[in-house]
Amino acid sequence: MKRIILFTAALTCAATTKAQVTTDTLKQQQLDEVVVAGVRVQKNAPYAVANLKESELEAFSKGGRELPFLLSQTPGVLAWGENGLGTGTSAMRIRGAAGSRINITLDGVALNSPEDQTVFWANMNSYAALMGSVQIQRGIGTSTNGDGAFGGSVSLATHAPNRKPSVEVSGSYGSYNTYNTGVKFSTGLLFNHLVFDGAYHETATDGYVHGTKGRSGSYYGGLTWMGDDFRISYKNIGNFEKTGQAWNGVVTGSSDLSLMEGTYGAKTGIMTYKDLYDRGLGKFNPLYEYLLTDANGAFTKDADGNYQTARYTMRDGSFWDKTTDNFYQNHNLLSFAFHPSSHWNHQVTLHYTYGYGYYSELKPNAKFAKFGLLFYDSNGKFVKKSDFVRLKGLTQHTYGIVYTSRYRDASWDVTGGLNLQQFRGSHFGYLTYIKNEQADAKYRSGGRDYKYYDSDAHKYDYSGFFKAKYHFSDYWNVFMDLQYRHVEYQTDGQNDRFYKSGNGYKNQLLDISERYDFVNPKAGISYYRSGHKAYASIAYANREPERNNFTNNGSYPAPTPERMMDIEAGYQYDGSNWHAGVNLYYMDYNNQFVQTGAQSDIGANLTTNIKNSYRMGAELETGWSPLPWLTFEGNAALSRNIIKDFDEMASVDWEASFRKIHYGHSTLAFSPSAILNGMLNLHYKGFDAVWHTNFVSRQYLDNTENMTRSLPCYSQTNVNISYTLRPARRIAGLKEAVFGVNLNNIFNRHYAASGSVYSSILDHDGHPNENRYTQIGFIPMAGFNMMGNVTLKF
Repeated sequence: MKRIILFTAALTCAATTKAQVTTDTLKQQQLDEVVVAGVRVQKNAPYAVANLKESELEAFSKGGRELPFLLSQTPGVLAWGENGLGTGTSAMRIRGAAGSRINITLDGVALNSPEDQTVFWANMNSYAALMGSVQIQRGIGTSTNGDGAFGGSVSLATHAPNRKPSVEVSGSYGSYNTYNTGVKFSTGLLFNHLVFDGAYHETATDGYVHGTKGRSGSYYGGLTWMGDDFRISYKNIGNFEKTGQAWNGVVTGSSDLSLMEGTYGAKTGIMTYKDLYDRGLGKFNPLYEYLLTDANGAFTKDADGNYQTARYTMRDGSFWDKTTDNFYQNHNLLSFAFHPSSHWNHQVTLHYTYGYGYYSELKPNAKFAKFGLLFYDSNGKFVKKSDFVRLKGLTQHTYGIVYTSRYRDASWDVTGGLNLQQFRGSHFGYLTYIKNEQADAKYRSGGRDYKYYDSDAHKYDYSGFFKAKYHFSDYWNVFMDLQYRHVEYQTDGQNDRFYKSGNGYKNQLLDISERYDFVNPKAGISYYRSGHKAYASIAYANREPERNNFTNNGSYPAPTPERMMDIEAGYQYDGSNWHAGVNLYYMDYNNQFVQTGAQSDIGANLTTNIKNSYRMGAELETGWSPLPWLTFEGNAALSRNIIKDFDEMASVDWEASFRKIHYGHSTLAFSPSAILNGMLNLHYKGFDAVWHTNFVSRQYLDNTENMTRSLPCYSQTNVNISYTLRPARRIAGLKEAVFGVNLNNIFNRHYAASGSVYSSILDHDGHPNENRYTQIGFIPMAGFNMMGNVTLKF
């Protein structure tokens, strides 16, 4: 760290003697805009949009949490993290739609993993410090690059090159031994044209949930040459992580009936996370530990009545450390932006992303058959189970070109673009440990890990769009947007599932080759006058199946693309010291993918297309500044999320069979009907304090709208306080010092923000369909926790 600071200081000193701001500032701002013009909405566009400024991103970055937790302060966004703190593995939903239905771009380049179609927010906790702005579009929104936006899209834009020399150093420390450190710098303008800037940030934590200790971070380096009418830049952005995992949530083993019985709340009849917390299992992680039992098989308790747990032991007597996710990713963007006239802007970006990662997981008392093995010991005795450590990994290569052209005059704002992207990937799995020594010696002969599956994948994603805004009359704008997208997906090889075959097992073989051609039209109209804005739009979009829609399809018909029509209308008013707005939407899905509850004969949860479902709702925003130093803000997302004619395949007798149960009308899983946010901001001179309370209503964990299989509503409050000191006389070049503290969940609520569910009909054990055996995996957020931070700017 010292070397980085000294090197940065040297560059800054050199820049101070050479920097001359001679390039045209207005033209450079226009070149900034064309970087994201292809994926962001034009001014006064008829879409539901939230924008985050660089100052908001900078303040948020000091806490080390992933970006979804900042986005969740905007309407209709729900975020959660596996370790309970928001660092490490995190996720979000927009209007109830999961990550694979949210399009994410970085400077116009798609970030979504082409196969899974999602962004894994696990090692991007410092991205907020690297961004100049973020735009969240809810619904289909405007055309974008990459996978289709069926819930929303998020456009990330790196900060504009700082033409003045600067250095910033920051450090944070808080609960659960969590720390965040960072440094960023800019040389300022060298030789009248060149800027070199960079940043490095990392976060580490012990985690709230047991076994989630981890470290992650990211780095950035950029070279920018600015001419009068053009700009050439190269940006290298990398992420890394080694984090403990808790994807099963706080949950007990599937046979722990005695623990689950009687744990339901007296008023609601629903087991809550607080129930488990009160039993001493608030941080319990089955990927890391297990419940102790006595000689009679009953769970043991300590003197305080809390259930006791123990760590898994290895063959040599040591403890299993933890399940870790390990991933490294490096993005390379080479861009050329050109401003040939007052009306035209052009940008072309070449990009390449390399990714490599794996997770290492202990599978205690697992069947040999799970890994395609049939094992007999040296005495000829059939051995059914052992403890295994499996390593599942992948490599990814994504490369392509993005071109955007924009024309603007008094009446027209027209943007066109092309996105040509190719992807190569591979999936692999190894057994790195088998507790049974004879089996370990047989399958891992010579200490070499045993490969039990291997497959390759290719994806081609080519698209072009044309969008235009025409300003007519004095206050009216009409919009049209048309995108064509061609997708090819191929995968072959051996999957990590096995079928019984004669006296042994064989891998599920993959041989998938599909092509799709999509036309995605959008149109709208808006009116803007004296602070009033009214708008309406209609959009139609298509989305190809994900990898697991093919691999986890079982006996269902072959997956087909999802389609959706999105109708939006809204009104906004901006007054002198207050603003308010409402957006109404209706999203009609055709062939949406859902899990039915069925499992294939190789144990995979099956997904299939369902014909009819919809989401409809109202999103409200308001703000009021009665005094120059006081601001109130709030937003609400109220919705109905309905699935029609749904057939659940309910487990019977621990999946010995499945029973079809029909629902004519039920609520889509993970789709709360109300998400509310309220903020109060005090800002006087260098002092700034923000109070944020949010509320999330009940979430159903499957598509049956059953109260027992749901998460109750919750509310929690965070307070962020900071003070900025600007010394009258600079000491060692110090321009500014910021001292802050983040107080999270100040009322110490014990709640789960997401989860999973397993249920089975046990007619012979007192659990008919009306009262199934139900087990919930809670993804909890930590009780009260805090982070203090200091930032020094030179």
